[in-house]
Amino acid sequence: MPTQTNDLSDRALLDLTEARRFVYRDENDSRRDDILTDAINDVSDSIWDHCEREFKPTTAALRSGADGVGNGSTTFVAATGAFTSDDVGYVLYIAGGLYTIASLTNSTTVVLDRTLAAGTSLAWSFGETRTFRQSAGGYVDLRPYDLRELQRLTLYGDRADLTDEVVTSAGYQLERHAGGTAYDLRLAAPAYAPLVEGFASLVTITGQWGMAAIPNSVRLAAKQWVKNVAENPGSFASSELAGYAVVPDMDTLSVSPAGMPAAVRYRLEAYARGGPVIQ
Repeated sequence: MPTQTNDLSDRALLDLTEARRFVYRDENDSRRDDILTDAINDVSDSIWDHCEREFKPTTAALRSGADGVGNGSTTFVAATGAFTSDDVGYVLYIAGGLYTIASLTNSTTVVLDRTLAAGTSLAWSFGETRTFRQSAGGYVDLRPYDLRELQRLTLYGDRADLTDEVVTSAGYQLERHAGGTAYDLRLAAPAYAPLVEGFASLVTITGQWGMAAIPNSVRLAAKQWVKNVAENPGSFASSELAGYAVVPDMDTLSVSPAGMPAAVRYRLEAYARGGPVIQ
């Protein structure tokens, strides 16, 4: 029989210590870690997919580092920056803030659009670029992604007849949802070239993706579901124990009887997206 390694997935909403504490009331009881690992991974995937959200930071930045240096001015230095003239105009995510690169000094130094507080070992990132389609009304559905910070938005990536256009903050509207991120946006569509047959006017967004931290109610929902799975491996089956009938908590909704306990579904309501928006 193959030996399990207790590897939690990148989507895991719990660690083994908190799962042991919640399920077995003993965070040091590691005898059933294989069972808990499977339950955590399966439950976490189900919650991400059900809600169509990203409950953790997911940015795979093209360029990033943790060697940034600020001296209390607009100068930013990063030994691994590999900055080029093409970076001018791009927005850098530095230590949790957004700064536009105003000019290039050399491959390790750039001038920002505003003052950066003095500090060393600052985390910086150019962000990750993802592509979406906008509707004729200028609506962009980012599902299943969550945009934490928007660094650059460009139009017309699929239009050979038009030059790519960077949209400023005045040209789009973001609405934050539960978890502090945006999962859709609206463009000032009339200000831009109309859609034509055969083109959907792709929208390219560069930014920081995924929630900064797992919301407490989502974490609790994961704990409840993991406990249900770990204690009732027979899913909906009831069992007899010393004359008592044990029936696991189950999803009583006929519209989607997918094994999600009703209490879990209730806790996730604020984080689950609705149906697709038709424009």
